Amino acid sequence: MTIRLFLRYDGSGFSGWQIQNKDGAEREGLVTVQGTLNKALRALLCDDSIKVTGCSRTDAGVHALEYCASFECDNPIVPPDRICRALTPLLPETLTVYRSGKAPDGFNARYDTVRKTYVYDFHCGEFPVPSLRNTSWFVKTPVQPDLVKMNEAASVLLGTHRFDAFCGDLSNAKTTERTLYELRVTKLRERPSKDVVLYRLTATGDGFLYNMVRIIAGTLVDTGLGKLTPAGVEAALLSGMRKDAGRTAPPQGLFLKKIYLRDDKEIKPR
Repeated sequence: MTIRLFLRYDGSGFSGWQIQNKDGAEREGLVTVQGTLNKALRALLCDDSIKVTGCSRTDAGVHALEYCASFECDNPIVPPDRICRALTPLLPETLTVYRSGKAPDGFNARYDTVRKTYVYDFHCGEFPVPSLRNTSWFVKTPVQPDLVKMNEAASVLLGTHRFDAFCGDLSNAKTTERTLYELRVTKLRERPSKDVVLYRLTATGDGFLYNMVRIIAGTLVDTGLGKLTPAGVEAALLSGMRKDAGRTAPPQGLFLKKIYLRDDKEIKPR
């Protein structure tokens, strides 16, 4: 039986989603979302063979507001729709499984997630806001970035392209072609203080390369601050050279916000 979980987590205390040891065990001192879920599910269902598959390999420090995982289990001792509640006391406060159930035959969280929306938050000013240190990138600048220029550069990246210049590691990518359906930067209405402006990048695509959203975020911020131009961003896209794009933004501002599943009639992400 395939069981599907919907979860959300604060990535600040995790070393990313994926277990990094080949034997499926956590390296000592290394805590991942996948490893934490595996341990809790194995204890709950008395099945040491359980291994969850995730819809995205989020990096250390990256958060998820909506995430899908799946695993195989024959004759679970807890009904699939009650697993989410039964897991709560076995999980840290930074990780919540808020929905669970039997998945359609053949479902795989990785391959049946056909579209994702990420958001990246950053705030700009002369001094950081300490309460945002784990959820937003502080960009120290005496001037605010040009929102028009950032969105002009964002429009260049919309559509289907080879995003070689916006990938941190090409070694594991079978193809660098991805489609971006949405990419924009907005100012959030709520300001943490009068001297600080909070911005949000929203990106929706059929898939993302390693560090792709973080590199796009850094590139758009650099464009807004005049270090790059929209034409320069287009040139980087065409050249495929990482050095032509902007910096890689840090992980803490990145959230997996929404997932879109293939032909899902039983449980729709919310």
